[in-house]
Amino acid sequence: MKKYVTLFILIYQTAFSDCEYMYGQYYSYAGNFDFEEYVFGEDNCCDEYHLPMCGDDRVFFEKEDYADFTDSNNWDIISNNVALTRADIRGLYNPLLESEYIPGGTPWEFEGIEYGSPIGTLWRFGGPTFGDNSASAVDPIVSYASWYSWGWFGGSSVLVGMYSTEDDAYYDFYVTNWTSGNGPGFPGFGDGNGDGNGGGFSYYRSGPINPIPTITNIEDVPNDQGGRVYITFDRSFLDVNAHPHGIDMYTIQRFDPPNWVSLGSIAGLGESSYIYEATTLIDSLGQGNDSTFFRVIALNYVMNYTFYSDEYNGQSVDNIPPGVPEGLAVSLENSQALVSWLPSIDDDFQYYNLEKDIDETFQNAQSFNTAQNSFTDSDVEDGMMYFYRIRAADYSGNWSDYSEIVQLSTLSTDNTNIAERFMLYQNFPNPFNPITTLRYDVPEEAFVNITVYDMFGNTVKSLVNEKKSSGFKSVQWNAKNNRGQPVSAGVYLYSIEAGDFRQTKKMIFLK
Repeated sequence: MKKYVTLFILIYQTAFSDCEYMYGQYYSYAGNFDFEEYVFGEDNCCDEYHLPMCGDDRVFFEKEDYADFTDSNNWDIISNNVALTRADIRGLYNPLLESEYIPGGTPWEFEGIEYGSPIGTLWRFGGPTFGDNSASAVDPIVSYASWYSWGWFGGSSVLVGMYSTEDDAYYDFYVTNWTSGNGPGFPGFGDGNGDGNGGGFSYYRSGPINPIPTITNIEDVPNDQGGRVYITFDRSFLDVNAHPHGIDMYTIQRFDPPNWVSLGSIAGLGESSYIYEATTLIDSLGQGNDSTFFRVIALNYVMNYTFYSDEYNGQSVDNIPPGVPEGLAVSLENSQALVSWLPSIDDDFQYYNLEKDIDETFQNAQSFNTAQNSFTDSDVEDGMMYFYRIRAADYSGNWSDYSEIVQLSTLSTDNTNIAERFMLYQNFPNPFNPITTLRYDVPEEAFVNITVYDMFGNTVKSLVNEKKSSGFKSVQWNAKNNRGQPVSAGVYLYSIEAGDFRQTKKMIFLK
């Protein structure tokens, strides 16, 4: 079995190697291009190495010997401005704009006027468009002065290129037959007064040649914070290693109104398609005006080719929701619920959504939005159980999951604020910036002192220094000293003195 597989691979590689060789021959005009084999053969050369003749708009046209050249059925009508036919031993002319072939044209003159048939067209002096054998590879500069070359070669095949000036379009012709018709002399000579209706000819003609790269897809880069897309585009059909010139570079541009801005370039490597990661102007929020437009430019420096793709728009999306808020806590003080949590560290964080309900299913929850990492809920009643949870939103509309649920029980007026012992709790949030809450319990009326110190034991801020009734208490520190000046980031100590009770804890201030 391995032998058969190996043989198949060798045949496959040889076939496509021949296709690439013929592709190069087509453009270098070396005479070894087999049209029938390339386009209709078993190797499917057109699938791998596209030529203008490979398109579905390819046309086979034939005008038989002596066919009436005034009959439009014997015209190859290419566009609204261009058609081709010929009379007896005459060259091609454009019956849409001419009554018959007019000799002359550059470099010849006819009745003092420099022009020639077919009107409205310019032709390459042998060889296809974008080929290698003349200075007119892209922009033909001669009228049909060499039409008779079809006749000189008789029935042999010829490749030529035509440019329609009014339609601004290129076409390639693979001429399969040319006869003089009835009359003396070679084509282009003699008086043209033969007895027949006109020489015959036949060819395959491409549709309008389109060498531009084509953007086929723009999709969001997955699992990122937005602002980026993958642009997939098919190569210009000139981007093949066997092409005598080919494509040197692709440049990707983004439309930043009113200008096109270059994002970067990649080399033309003969790949069938390319993927480029580009930045966008805005992330999609589903509001209909959040697309960014891109285009691709194919460049060749030797022949000065510049091909612009059509514009294509796409959207980027922030796929990553913010982190779940942590450290949610709630305490009761002076008939108010003090809810706090650690601040979000996400760069694209926008605000928090705090929910409150008397049922932990949150079916009838109240909702509060805030950008701060604390909230004071004044709407609490004695003898109730309250549940709280929180989530975060970013600027792209992504929501985090909900935090864990915390609950608060308010006692009846007969048992309000009964603490069992003196207690100093860890500040929250910790680390903090710039506000943190310090909670403490007072089981009996006592003089309470709560002070913040730096790590050298110096007093920074006196927070509480007065007699307190029994209950659950809290106090906030805004990271300022006794003079009202902001303190520097770092580690601080806070201590409580109440009767014989002493306790000290650490907290961290971040900026």
